[in-house]
Amino acid sequence: MDIELRIATAIDKQRVDFLVVMINEVYKETEGNIWIDDYQRISKEQLIKAICDKELLLAVNNQTIYGCAHLLRLNNLAYKFKMLVANPKYKGTGIGSKLVTYVEQTALGKGASIMQLELLVPTEFIHQDKVFLHNWYTRIGYELKEEHNVDYVHQGISRFLKTGCVAKVYEKVIG
Repeated sequence: MDIELRIATAIDKQRVDFLVVMINEVYKETEGNIWIDDYQRISKEQLIKAICDKELLLAVNNQTIYGCAHLLRLNNLAYKFKMLVANPKYKGTGIGSKLVTYVEQTALGKGASIMQLELLVPTEFIHQDKVFLHNWYTRIGYELKEEHNVDYVHQGISRFLKTGCVAKVYEKVIG
């Protein structure tokens, strides 16, 4: 499988509808027991903005989208990524690992020395996907640095939650 990793361009706006559906379906499948019914992780407008701001990274092969991630600059030294999504058709094929490596390399190329991510973790039950992600991120060098109330990290987001959650912030030194 020959995967091209790249920053989304204006031409990718033609595939926004597919990306929005893919992202929201993945989050519904993996986090449906966290969010209220019909919660949408991303809107078409938000995704178009990420493309225009050159913040959306893609894993593609010709017309096939294998996955994506959203890379954000926090400050001169730190970036964070969110919305790391593998196309469900290719889950388990290493797309997530390739995207994380690409996200880190892209941030490093922009002068970053720290990469950050957040996990939204339920407080009322054990969420197996979150356990898996915690183990995976720590295995690839991320350390849990902070834990916050979700509204501290994302103002007002708790109104969309079915259950209590915390935002766990992980960091990795990349340069």
